[in-house]
Amino acid sequence: MKKQLTLAGALTALSALAACGGSSSPAASSSGGAGSSGASTVATGSTSLGTVLTNSQGFTLYYFTPEQGSKVVCAATSACNGAWPPVTSSSGAPAAPSGVSGSFGVVTLPNGQAEVTYNGWPLHTYAGDSGAGQTNGQGIAGKWFAATPGLTASGSGSGSGSGGSTPSASSAPYGY
Repeated sequence: MKKQLTLAGALTALSALAACGGSSSPAASSSGGAGSSGASTVATGSTSLGTVLTNSQGFTLYYFTPEQGSKVVCAATSACNGAWPPVTSSSGAPAAPSGVSGSFGVVTLPNGQAEVTYNGWPLHTYAGDSGAGQTNGQGIAGKWFAATPGLTASGSGSGSGSGGSTPSASSAPYGY
């Protein structure tokens, strides 16, 4: 009976990680993949996908298609936050870096922190990126994409990180 409960608990934990489109391998870390706080700085960086938005350490920023329109979805679960830390700011919306014409803003998370948004998309880093310029989170569960300067409120745009197609926001949360 105890083994069955342990197995059930392990399956529940794996399901929670998969629920937000993450995998069971990356864990929350103190690397640059962790969400940033304080006076949040957004920059641009060159990756294998082209130019993407990055945090001040050069880590790729991602958006989650169910969060279209500044919806807070991932931050509502700790499992999702572990794999996809929100980019937070204690000083409001960051200034747009050179060459980025979209709008930055913030949305309030359940814990009261302000998560940075770009054209209405809450921004996240990915715990599976261990270095600047990596894009290991690209396309996970078909719902996580690298944010690019061309990202529009509808998710379309030149180089939106979605292979040029418009990602659709499924009614199923977290990618399943």
